[in-house]
Amino acid sequence: MVGSALSFVVMSGLARYLGSHTSVAMMIFWRSMAGVLMTLPFVVGKNIGAWKVKRWDKVVLRSFYGTIGFFASFYAYAHLPLAHAQALSFSRALFITILAVVLLKEKVAWRRWSAIVVGFIGVILMTGSGSQKLVDLDLASLAAIAAAFAFALSIITVKDLTSDHSPLTLVLYANILTTIAGIPFLLADFHMPPQSSLLPLALMGVTGVIAQACYVQALSVGEASLMGLMDYLRLPLAVIVGFIAFAEIPNGNSLLGAFIVIASTIYITFREAQLESKKAVEQD
Repeated sequence: MVGSALSFVVMSGLARYLGSHTSVAMMIFWRSMAGVLMTLPFVVGKNIGAWKVKRWDKVVLRSFYGTIGFFASFYAYAHLPLAHAQALSFSRALFITILAVVLLKEKVAWRRWSAIVVGFIGVILMTGSGSQKLVDLDLASLAAIAAAFAFALSIITVKDLTSDHSPLTLVLYANILTTIAGIPFLLADFHMPPQSSLLPLALMGVTGVIAQACYVQALSVGEASLMGLMDYLRLPLAVIVGFIAFAEIPNGNSLLGAFIVIASTIYITFREAQLESKKAVEQD
C-alpha cells in the first residue's frame, strides 16, 4: 500500500506537470495504453481464461464509470494543487457508502450517516479554500468530486463483478475499454506531444499501472481496514511532492477540510470493519 500511495502521487504529479502543455485525452491514452501493454504478458498461456467475460454489460458499465473518473481526475490534477486534488479524492469513500445503500441495499446506521455529513462539510471547506466564499466550486474542484463519485460507482460495480470475474480480467478490460473510449477525444484535437514530454508521459503511464497493481495486491493479502488507513499516506506525500516540484503550500481551510474528510472516512472504515467482525461472530 505504501508502494501504491507513492506511485499514485508520482503519477498525479506528472499529470500536474504535463497538464500545462498536454491534453487530458493524450494523458488518458498513455495511461490506459500502458495498462494494456503491462497486463498482456499476464493473460497468455495458463491465464488465457482472463479474456473470458460472463457479464459484458457490467464490465462495460464499470469501464464507463472508470473512464469518466480518469478524465475528471486528470483534469483536476492538471489544474489543482496536488495535495488539494488528492484530498478531494478521498471523498470517494463517502460516496461508496451512500451508493452501497442505494444500489446494494446495505443498511447504514445513524453513526455512519453522521460521519458522511461531517465528511461532506470537509469537502465544502476545501472547495472554498481558495476564496473568501464558503463554497467556490471551480471547474477543477468539481471535476475532482465528479471523479470521486465516478470511481465510487466503479468500485461498487467491481464488488459485484468479482463474484464471477478475476481481478486480472477486470483490470485487463478496464484498460482496453478506457483506451478505446479515449481515442475519439484524442483524434478530435490531436497534437503530437513535444519530445520533452514523451518520457514524463511514459513514466506517468507506468507509475499509474504500478499504483493500481500494488493497491490490488495489498487488498488481497492485507486487512482491508488497515490497508484503507494506509491509503491516506497519499496526502502527506502529495504535500511533499507539491512543495518540492511546484512550490505549493496548502492553506488552512484546505488542510482542515482534508482532516475532516479523512477523519470521517476512517471512522466509516473502522465502523464497517467492526460490523463485519460482529456478523462473522454471529454466523459462527
